[in-house]
Amino acid sequence: MKSFTGILVFNSAYRRFEYGTVLFDRHITDVAFSAMPDFRTASGGKASYLIPGFIDIHMHIESSMTTPTEFSNISARHGTTTFVSDCHEITNAAGIAGLKAFMDFPVLTDVFYAIPSSVPAADSHIETANGYIDSNEVEILCNDPRILALGEIMNTHDLISSSQNRTKRVISTFKKYRPAAPVEGHCPSLTGSDLSAFIAAGVDSDHTQQTPASLTEKTGKGMFLEIQYKSINTDTARSLSAPELAGKFCFCTDDVMPDTLYEQGQLDNVLRYAIDCGMKPEEVIFAATYTPAQRMRLYDRGIIAPGKISDFIILDDLKTLSIKEVWKKGEKIYDRDAKISRTLPVPEIPDLFRNSIKRDPVSADDFTIAAADGVHESLIIRRNTGTSTATVAVKHRLRAENGRIIIEDGLNLIASVERYGHNEPIKPAILENGLTIPGALCSSWAHDSHNLLVLATDAELAAQAVNLVIRNGGGIAAVDPDADFFIPLACAGIVSLEPVKILAGKIKKLREWLRSHGYNAKEEIMNFAVLALPVSPEIRITCKGLVLVREQKIADWLDYRGNI
Repeated sequence: MKSFTGILVFNSAYRRFEYGTVLFDRHITDVAFSAMPDFRTASGGKASYLIPGFIDIHMHIESSMTTPTEFSNISARHGTTTFVSDCHEITNAAGIAGLKAFMDFPVLTDVFYAIPSSVPAADSHIETANGYIDSNEVEILCNDPRILALGEIMNTHDLISSSQNRTKRVISTFKKYRPAAPVEGHCPSLTGSDLSAFIAAGVDSDHTQQTPASLTEKTGKGMFLEIQYKSINTDTARSLSAPELAGKFCFCTDDVMPDTLYEQGQLDNVLRYAIDCGMKPEEVIFAATYTPAQRMRLYDRGIIAPGKISDFIILDDLKTLSIKEVWKKGEKIYDRDAKISRTLPVPEIPDLFRNSIKRDPVSADDFTIAAADGVHESLIIRRNTGTSTATVAVKHRLRAENGRIIIEDGLNLIASVERYGHNEPIKPAILENGLTIPGALCSSWAHDSHNLLVLATDAELAAQAVNLVIRNGGGIAAVDPDADFFIPLACAGIVSLEPVKILAGKIKKLREWLRSHGYNAKEEIMNFAVLALPVSPEIRITCKGLVLVREQKIADWLDYRGNI
């Protein structure tokens, strides 16, 4: 039997620390509290804090461009001992077989899964993916005990429409086989009767960017909220600290880029920021342990109590959440001072993840936009340069000479090149607020269908960047007129096989390239990748063309006749 004695133990029932002793092996056998001595004499002025392991119930492993093995190796030292991952990225790229293979990677921590509900995120007339999930696939996956939830429902158009569609079939099938399990949601900017319809359809959580007003409306309508980094500021922290919101939200990461994961941490990075913005550490710990466990019906963890799994974190500073030790099921897996950090080797990847870019080479002509000479009042994408990834549809007067649109200063070509063996014709469009000096960026890591998303100042550079990704079997290419830079993503075109430390350095270099070329955003790489996400407001690009998100239709954008 092991024990912690003379330590401040987080009591989840009262959301406070109490001095006590914890006895445990794989599970906790006893917790005893007693009067707290004066730590200035009992411990030399230093206190240690025992809290449950962090639980991240809304995240995507592939957003860190790593395998589950490497991801758990890194995140374990940051105190997250349980995950629920919605792997819609790998499923879009490699199908249900790829999802099952991804789930079978060995992990150091507990990794559970949510069935990806949005594979693809939109219907086949909007985009082409390599994976497809409908009722049959949901039924198969519900037989796996690692499945805890239905992953985020993103297609609001289908959900609140009167038609019978795939989104509704997926939800009804899941509820048939898992009637008590959570159904996760994605509903940015949804409010009023539309929000009510979204919730009434059976989706009762949201993890997208929040404001004090949305926190009030959504929790008031019975939604559970999963708060990620970009939702946190002093105003939302004040709202989240209200006593009536306790238990109605948790913290999550959603997407963590490799360099952020390696240098700043995982869920602990989000929690520290919430504390910096004014929340009490006790409030933050409660919302990173107990409430996510309750949301996912993981009643065997998230609290220091008899019978619960012995997942612990030892902190030596409460405000900064400085992690000294991490324990998983009664075994120490990380000790900062003793320099102990357990890891598992990443196994060979299955063949189904290799050679996943099935596209013939392209040429500059593929990115030429044909048009009669003259001026064309056309629809383009205006990219947000702040913290939001939302885009705006705007009218712009484009000029054509010699039968093609001229890409003037301040505008870029943008296209999504289908990569799954169909060689669909390329349908480029125009974006504002992109690259400001000559260059091109192409990535096979482009949410959610992971076709080859390219942004370029001219057609020649666009073709050069796309062909670099094709030749290397997937990855991210940054191309200048006289040089190029490439990050390989050999696993399904979206996951690296390199250690996170090495990958993080390459991602930092890519960020520097983007900034030096005028691409400004809070999170540059993710901001770029979701320009291809056709369920996020309000205008996006897919391999089928320019998408008006709310209407879920491909826009005839050159000489646009509609209203915006």
